[in-house]
Amino acid sequence: MTTVKERKEQFSAFIKVLADRYKPLYIYCFGELTESSSTAGCFVNHSDCENCRYYLLMVMENESRIEHPVQDYVNTHFQYGSITILVHGKETVTAAIKANDRFFITITNGGKLMYSHDQTITSFQVSAYIPTRAADKAMKHHQRCFDLAKGFLEGAFGYLRTAKYSLCLFMLHQVVEQSCSGMIRVYLSYKSDMHNLYRLLSLCDSFSPGLSKFFLGESGEGRILFDLMVRSYAGARYWDNFQVDQASAEKLSQQVSAFFEIAEKLSLQKIEALALEAELHKQTRQLSA
Repeated sequence: MTTVKERKEQFSAFIKVLADRYKPLYIYCFGELTESSSTAGCFVNHSDCENCRYYLLMVMENESRIEHPVQDYVNTHFQYGSITILVHGKETVTAAIKANDRFFITITNGGKLMYSHDQTITSFQVSAYIPTRAADKAMKHHQRCFDLAKGFLEGAFGYLRTAKYSLCLFMLHQVVEQSCSGMIRVYLSYKSDMHNLYRLLSLCDSFSPGLSKFFLGESGEGRILFDLMVRSYAGARYWDNFQVDQASAEKLSQQVSAFFEIAEKLSLQKIEALALEAELHKQTRQLSA
């Protein structure tokens, strides 16, 4: 098992690879998860393993969206864990910070600046986020995303009853996508345009570690079913040979229904926390006035 020092060196070396390849202005790390496991017993060899997951924001000079090819490159070339990377242009980030955007302000003030094109810049401090309307904004996004997810879930069960199993899975895909997008808007205040469920779940893990294990736990069958649902996004619409059996559709319908309930509950809990934060901010301002 690699040491903490070795992990840091491997990660820092890959940051340099990204910087050399894509020529960004800045690269921030806004999350790091380390999961350890150990195996021992009479009938198995002792083993220790560790999995590291990193979350990066890369800021580019121009506004060209290159996030998907960058993520593909990262998935292929980083061998010491996994990285979820977001890529945005300088103008987008600057405008968002001026508009009191919680996501970019939090990363700029609290994230770790891993790379700067100007070596004299080692950190930034922008104006603090003002949380006055955070809960209201979050509730608006929550209602939109989870109303959509609920509608898709009803549609999925409708297709399940009529034995249209491939369409059932497509609708279930939409339930998970909207549930994840809703949580991301509420927790991070980030507007995701992702459709890939693996990436969405990974980003959700940045604020709710282990959430992805609901689908991607130790069960091999669970991963096979989840991958079938992921493939339904294209398969149900475009592939003549895409087939789903009744048992798989039924299992995923129950699983996704349970995930929807968990996601909705987590989202509402965060909105309550945001409302409390706004009230405390208001009281602090009144006391200091």
